[in-house]
Amino acid sequence: MTIHITTNRSCVLLRALTVEIRDMPIPPVGDDDVLVKVEATGICGSDLHTYSHGGVGYNFIKEPQVLGHESAGTIIGVGVNVTSLKVGDRVAIEPTRFCRKCYNCRIGKTNVCRFFKQASMPGNPGTLSQYFTCESDLAVKIPDSLSWEEAGCIQPLAVAVQLARRARFSAGQTLAIFGCGPLGCMVMAVAQAFGISKILAFDVVPKRVEFAKGFGADYVSLVPRKPEGMTYHEWAETWKVSALDEAGVDSWGVDVVVEASGAESAMHAGMSFVHIGGTYVQAGLGQAVTPFPTFSIVAKEIDVIGTVRYTAGCYQAAIDLMSKKRVDLRPMITAVFPLTRSVEALEAIRRGDDLKVVIMNQL
Repeated sequence: MTIHITTNRSCVLLRALTVEIRDMPIPPVGDDDVLVKVEATGICGSDLHTYSHGGVGYNFIKEPQVLGHESAGTIIGVGVNVTSLKVGDRVAIEPTRFCRKCYNCRIGKTNVCRFFKQASMPGNPGTLSQYFTCESDLAVKIPDSLSWEEAGCIQPLAVAVQLARRARFSAGQTLAIFGCGPLGCMVMAVAQAFGISKILAFDVVPKRVEFAKGFGADYVSLVPRKPEGMTYHEWAETWKVSALDEAGVDSWGVDVVVEASGAESAMHAGMSFVHIGGTYVQAGLGQAVTPFPTFSIVAKEIDVIGTVRYTAGCYQAAIDLMSKKRVDLRPMITAVFPLTRSVEALEAIRRGDDLKVVIMNQL
């Protein structure tokens, strides 16, 4: 297979808060790979964290790093062993590569593969470039009915689908979401599709609360400030009484809490809002909680669940939800930038100007 590509403009992180648009090499296309002309890439919280701090968690860049992992595009080349895809197919790129051999992979938990590698993590080229090579089974077909901007949101929606599966969302449940950023809103959208009966949404940013109100939340509220001298538990229990009463939810609490902000106050509030025997899902990347609410977890027998990335079928489920119009993410996309203006896109998110930003890779 011979394809002549003269440039591969990419958004490259050099250090915290410093990116450049550089021409980067394209990894060779192996026998089982496909070469994708990337059309759109969504920017998420982990991208912002990497841009702002030079890495995520304990994993920091040691050399220039191409950003991006929420991408979709058109196949322009296929390896000799690839039969399920062809040149011209529109695909969403699954950014996580898993070994398929470790214990977790063998039992279906590929999202926590012991040896996983993910696009845009240090040492692994990201997808915020004009072209990207990936294994063919990590390219999932998407219908013509989805715009490229929407396709740039498939990956985080797949993450929300994984969360819903982990939390066992089911019709008739009540749900409280703390954090109305992109992930929180996508969880809200999936919850509606799964038949959740009442959704409560909370945030500290007024415009995000207002957006959640129009995006399907049945009750929204700003997170109140904790008075000095009051413990987090006291504050959360007091707030819970008034919030649940206003929302028309039994004072016992909600069935499921999703913490999608990473804020310590939201974690404590979530432990109070969930009822005895309920489910608490931690999805936001935050700092350690001091003290960790072990008493509430034990006394209320709360199922505490962590969730990360996605597993088999989540991408297809996300695509089906969007193509069948059960989930419409278009209102979330508040800004679109060309790749050449990636710095402006990242800074817009860092300032909190936009909810969901999509970058068009060929512009």
